[in-house]
Amino acid sequence: MTVSFDSQLKVLAPLADRFDGAGHRLYLVGGVVRDALMGREVDTPDLDLTTDATPDQMKVLVDGVVDAVWLQGERFGTIGVRLAGHTVEITTHRAEAYVSGSRKPEVSYSTDLVEDLSRRDFTVNAMAVDVVDEVLHDPYDGRSDLDAGLLRTPLGPEVSFADDPLRMMRAARFIAGYGFTPVPGLLDAATSLAGRMEIVSAERKREELFRLLALPDPAPGLAMLVDTGVLDHVLPEVTSMEPGVLRTVLDQMVRAPSEPLLRLAVLGPVIGSTALRERARALRISGHETSDLMVVARGIDEVAGVGGAGWSDGDVRRFVAGTGQMLEPLLRLIRAIELDDGDLEAAVRRLAGEGELDDLGPELDGAAVMALLKVDTGPEVGEALTWLTDLRLSEGRLGGDVAANRLSAWWADRH
Repeated sequence: MTVSFDSQLKVLAPLADRFDGAGHRLYLVGGVVRDALMGREVDTPDLDLTTDATPDQMKVLVDGVVDAVWLQGERFGTIGVRLAGHTVEITTHRAEAYVSGSRKPEVSYSTDLVEDLSRRDFTVNAMAVDVVDEVLHDPYDGRSDLDAGLLRTPLGPEVSFADDPLRMMRAARFIAGYGFTPVPGLLDAATSLAGRMEIVSAERKREELFRLLALPDPAPGLAMLVDTGVLDHVLPEVTSMEPGVLRTVLDQMVRAPSEPLLRLAVLGPVIGSTALRERARALRISGHETSDLMVVARGIDEVAGVGGAGWSDGDVRRFVAGTGQMLEPLLRLIRAIELDDGDLEAAVRRLAGEGELDDLGPELDGAAVMALLKVDTGPEVGEALTWLTDLRLSEGRLGGDVAANRLSAWWADRH
């Protein structure tokens, strides 16, 4: 099958001319090559290149050709550029490995494309296209592995996984996302080297875990991580569960919408909110995302607690008030894992249609409370607003006059 990279090479033409004119080779590499050979849509603004030029040489060569340059990855041999609306990363041929006990890779540059490709994660990613003559370089027979649906490392899996242990998690993603079958020895190597995951940074673990959990069906990948023991070093709370509980939790994670936070949230009712928050912190999940994660986990717990008791209108209003912007994702989640028979969602839609879920705060503001109760700014105003909020959630929208009368009666009784 003839595969064309015309659209990518058209974008890269200015860089190709500049590098070629200076006597340097430049190759398109990575996922865009793999996906094109698989016949997948290759419409991405992000392009990866590798070259025999050093970072210092690259900075000179891209000057005046690209729209922007960033150098955050320069110490690892990578510079990023913006070209014709595309993000392009150019990396010097390299050999990269983790040394024992280190969390950062040790990088050495090379001028040999084959050596560079040997240090790629899998043969299906170890192919490169010359941006000048369009020749495909495939020294490790990645195209044959693509055709056969096999997942293989260019070097032995023990060498590859020892060099960069995160590749074991990538293997899980490729098994789940592409349906690849690991070649004999690959899973054994992952099992024996699972402990090497401890040297991988939390940020890289989180990023790879989220990529897996964003797939339509992460089940094969999760199973691989459990079976090899790799998940012990990413989500130890999961692998320490009793087998029956583990099966149930993994099943819920798979059936949940393909959004990482929603899939992680199903762990909450099982491991507890404290443990879930600590795991989010350990994975360096942002504060904003952790907040959303905890809201969803509490929502799952609340829905499970109601069970067949049914939802009153007051229960629904309180539930909506507590979930905020995560209401719709949470409803999608509980529908997917069949936690509710539809009563809650029906009640939410009904009350929303009646305007009962618009502005669930108190019907009087602080100024009105102070004027009505003849009090100054202080804790009493806060107590009154809290009482009014509870009234709004319990009984619905009453109107300002009724709320004022009820507040006056409560105040008089209180004093």
